[in-house]
Amino acid sequence: MLPCAYSQDRNLFVNLITMNMKRTTSIIFFCFSFFASSISLSQIVINEIMYSPASPNKEWFELKNSGTSPVNLQNWKWRDAAAGNPIRTITAENVLLLPDSFAVICEDSIIFKNQYTGFSGIALQSSGWSALNNSGNENIVIYNDQNTTVDSLTYNNSWGGLSGFSLERKRSELPSNLSDNWGTSIHPAKATPGKRNSITPLMFDLMLYTFKSDPPFPVINGNLNFRLSVRNTGINNSNGFKIKLFLDQNSDSTGQNEEIICGQNVEQLTAGDSVIFECSYIPYDTGYKLFIAKVEYTDDLDTLNNKQYKNIFVSDNSGGTNAVVINEIMYEPLSGNSEWLEIFNGSGKPVNLKEWKYRETTFMSAVSDSDLVLNAGEYFVLAHDTTIFNRYPYLKEFLQSGKLKFIPGLSLSNSGETIIISDSSDNIIDAFAYSPELHNPNIPDTKGISLERISPSVNSGENSNWSSSASPDGGTPGRVNSIFTKNSERGSEVIISPNPFSPDGDGFEDFSIINYSLKENIAQIRIKIFDIKGRLVRTLINNSVSGKEGSFIFDGMDNNRQKLRIGIYILLLEAVYEKSGSSELLKAPLVIAAKL
Repeated sequence: MLPCAYSQDRNLFVNLITMNMKRTTSIIFFCFSFFASSISLSQIVINEIMYSPASPNKEWFELKNSGTSPVNLQNWKWRDAAAGNPIRTITAENVLLLPDSFAVICEDSIIFKNQYTGFSGIALQSSGWSALNNSGNENIVIYNDQNTTVDSLTYNNSWGGLSGFSLERKRSELPSNLSDNWGTSIHPAKATPGKRNSITPLMFDLMLYTFKSDPPFPVINGNLNFRLSVRNTGINNSNGFKIKLFLDQNSDSTGQNEEIICGQNVEQLTAGDSVIFECSYIPYDTGYKLFIAKVEYTDDLDTLNNKQYKNIFVSDNSGGTNAVVINEIMYEPLSGNSEWLEIFNGSGKPVNLKEWKYRETTFMSAVSDSDLVLNAGEYFVLAHDTTIFNRYPYLKEFLQSGKLKFIPGLSLSNSGETIIISDSSDNIIDAFAYSPELHNPNIPDTKGISLERISPSVNSGENSNWSSSASPDGGTPGRVNSIFTKNSERGSEVIISPNPFSPDGDGFEDFSIINYSLKENIAQIRIKIFDIKGRLVRTLINNSVSGKEGSFIFDGMDNNRQKLRIGIYILLLEAVYEKSGSSELLKAPLVIAAKL
């Protein structure tokens, strides 16, 4: 029994008081030391750990002062308790950690601050680092300046915190080694250094969890789709809140009522549940647009996680009509052949490619360092090396005219990625997120076959605008695409061209372009195709926002990606107009044919 356990045995304490003064003084000092140690143990705790960061980021952990008085961290230490690891100094400086405040101990403070640009708290780079075990069963010990253990944690990867997410503590007052008191961060930044942990519950707390937009490179008069998710991370149900999306038109980074482009009222969200909000916007001019997503909830006890920003560049010709576009790509050539991609000038006027740039996920190269005029209707080819001549010897003429450039760093992923063409002012001219799924599903092996654009006047982001080359050479760099389909002038209703068409993979009229013109500027549309018996065989568009005009490509397949039979089909376009609230049905016959 401890001498200071007065509450457990009052008589023992009275008897001790009657002993000599020297021993009594020792007992009192021991009691004071014990209580001081208990206060220290409960005050500074390990609060968050990043033990499995995404490369090239580094490891870190966070301390929290959960007490009521400041603590000086000078000469505090830590260690990874694995055998042979030394004790590391947290800081030799005079650093005061205030109550309910945080200090991050990191492997590299510069990398840490670059990763968390909004961080403004205490970040201390440890003098040396012991790698934290990603598989778990790792022990971290914190010592004060007297080398007394302040907190100790043995975590396991089954608690959470893998793949670039931090491991967060739920409540600082509960024991450190209680597994139920830890979990993976649910913050959009995947961690919460310097602030309340995302899984620490409040009575009422809504979080704007995700804020996504599509396509990644929008164009004027094209759909810009938003998807927001709101999560109730509070203990109680949340009643009566609003989700709003603003377009910051006066550049004050604050959403005003007159800047709301869409919103939704939510009556109730159960604790632990989420709600999805989707809306669309059509930009009518170019440049960077700042969109602000916000949750408004009167009872919310943490409003710092209620708002997110997204700065989006809107281009006037990013893969749309009358543009310089990415027209063809060979990302998986046959062995001994070069990767390449083709650019086409469909703008109707000459374009100087000087200081234009080509970008992949981890690579960038100049298209041309000097004046290079690409006339209307001309092609420009970027290739990895001269092995492109093995299959396309005619491209030697392009090399002489400057319309072929070799880029040794060109490295197109076989699994897909986004490639970008930008002009001398870094405006995105075209972007194409390609993937193997865009190939014709009826071709069993697409190695050595390029992805061709069906029509330069249809947006690059339309997956239906791409398919496998039908050329015997596997591609048509510098020449008209083998599956090119001419887009006729748009009529007042629905025009299908060509019609009939024969989707047999021979490169001639394999696709049909559906052009439509509506009577109002904004509408929700559905485009469906029925067989002659009235059975639905294909849904091209389902409840999508549209401008006054649009184009879609039909490949002759049903909803299961199976070829439709030869015959007559009916296309039905249903439009519900935003301004008037009226609706309209447009019908047109569509014929799938075959060569005689």
